[in-house]
Amino acid sequence: MSPLPRIHHPLAETRQRLIAGIAPVTIAAGLVVCWSSGFIGSRMTLDLNTPMLGFYSWRFALAALIAWLAVALRWTRPGVKPSWVQVRHEMTCGSLTVGVYLLAMLLAVAEGVSTNVAALIGALQPLAAALLAHQVLHERSCRAQWWGMLLATLGAMAMIVGDLQSAGTARWWAYALPLVAVGAVSVGSILTPPAAAGHRPPLSLVTRLALQLSAATLLFGLAAVVFEPGLPAPPPIRLDSGLALIWLVVLSAYGGYGFLVASLTRLGVTRTSALITLTPAVTLVMGMLMYADQPGLSELGGMTVSLVGALWALYAGVTSRHSGNGLNRRGGRSGPRHHDRATRPEPRTWSAGESPGVGPRAQYRPPRY
Repeated sequence: MSPLPRIHHPLAETRQRLIAGIAPVTIAAGLVVCWSSGFIGSRMTLDLNTPMLGFYSWRFALAALIAWLAVALRWTRPGVKPSWVQVRHEMTCGSLTVGVYLLAMLLAVAEGVSTNVAALIGALQPLAAALLAHQVLHERSCRAQWWGMLLATLGAMAMIVGDLQSAGTARWWAYALPLVAVGAVSVGSILTPPAAAGHRPPLSLVTRLALQLSAATLLFGLAAVVFEPGLPAPPPIRLDSGLALIWLVVLSAYGGYGFLVASLTRLGVTRTSALITLTPAVTLVMGMLMYADQPGLSELGGMTVSLVGALWALYAGVTSRHSGNGLNRRGGRSGPRHHDRATRPEPRTWSAGESPGVGPRAQYRPPRY
């Protein structure tokens, strides 16, 4: 017999373990970089001097169109055709995590809320999502994770406060819009993970993205009609607008929200929230590289504190996961809590030459089921 079959099996297992180990790291790195790119994309849009809501509605429409073309090419594959329940669920998640979150932030800034104040309130989102995951989904998290996320949140706030010059001139109700944004993306994060586990077969990522981006397109299109004059005009045909559109579609839409859905589904809400606390520091580095920004001492100090807290939370989550083998998400022992009938002993039978009333066999009682 050839020894090749014996060698192939260990190699296949090693390759599967390697892929299984690389995938979470790729998702985590992609989420941090692409989610941070959204803030740079907003800055690029502001430099265009075009109506913000109209530009964003066209941005989401283009991203949704490309996603639906990809869905059409894969239509015969399993997990591509959504049911009405899945359509409703994904569009609800997209309306919250993509639409309401971003729209509330943009409207708050348009109403006069300082960009730094909006970002300051938005920095609370990872902590709020992790708290909701702990209460609603019963995701297990150790004390070190909470301390790390709290430290990362304080560091992000220190970065923003260091550049805070005015609280804005908005009316009082406008300051509630960033809170609405934080609540929307937190609730949407809670709803997203069960979408992959609650349906058979689960939807593919491209279909989920197409549905969520479609929901954002409808929401931003309606907002552009209500809050801006006339219908949303197409983006101007210029190099800067084309680059901004490509940046927002490829990195922010497909990358940011695609990695967000993948991270929530595979890593859970708590670890995804810990990853998002890294985005202020990464955004600051992107601003330094692309716009030659010169951060102050408070920003650099806040970035250091935020990085330490986020890495602390992520490391604590990994170590607690490895040390908590055998525990399920609700904190109890994993595995079935009942005895399987297949493993129960069969009742004793007697041959023709034996009698159940002789000797110790008279004490036998068949088990009751």
